[in-house]
Amino acid sequence: MTKNVQVGVILVGGKGTRLGWLGKFLPKSLVPIGQKPMLYYITRNLLSMKINKVYLLVNYKKNLIKNYLFGEPEFQKMSFKFIHSKPDFGLADVILITGRYIKEPFVVFLGDDLTISPQISQFPKDGFSKKAIAQEAVIKENNPKILSQTCEVFFDKSGKITKAVEKPQKPKSTYRGCGIYFFQPEVFKYIEKTLPSKSTGKREITDTINLIAQDGKAFAWKIDGVNVNVNTQDDLTKATKYLFANV
Repeated sequence: MTKNVQVGVILVGGKGTRLGWLGKFLPKSLVPIGQKPMLYYITRNLLSMKINKVYLLVNYKKNLIKNYLFGEPEFQKMSFKFIHSKPDFGLADVILITGRYIKEPFVVFLGDDLTISPQISQFPKDGFSKKAIAQEAVIKENNPKILSQTCEVFFDKSGKITKAVEKPQKPKSTYRGCGIYFFQPEVFKYIEKTLPSKSTGKREITDTINLIAQDGKAFAWKIDGVNVNVNTQDDLTKATKYLFANV
């Protein structure tokens, strides 16, 4: 019988300064796509996975995030715990903060991704069935410019990740990583072994996944649908168009 993940993590510490005038007053995760903030669609995806306990890594304007989640009628039965994060941490170290609270498998969403997929509820179940320590959502990406701004992922026919490259100068893969991860608690030990990135000086989750991949325990999960990493006004416009095209 396939197990269910009970715990979710959302990283919502970022600012939205490149997202127009609203981004100057709101944390990035609360900038609206259509009539709802980005955080709404992320939390809905966790809810579709039957995850009701969510840890949020917060920093910038965290009270606005708290007020929104506690006031959203659809999330009244969910449990939210807010953990302070530091803005100068790499993604791996941000996730590591949750290690003192989480002792079971969990799903991570970045707070600036819009993902629309009818199969998203299957994501953690597939992580269990593969006995993965790490599973990263990926999507087909034919635009080298977008790949060079995000992360390219290489994997074999079985879905095992062979290599992931953060912000490649000359992308060679046609799949990019998305801001959605499944982890077993063993990931915390791998993060502790992860060296700081030469480019950022921070511990990055892509390097952690490469360590797990060396042990054959990291997998890619193809998104059947839409994923937009929302950083700029152009990204926000694209995400809004996708949203209304799928309503």
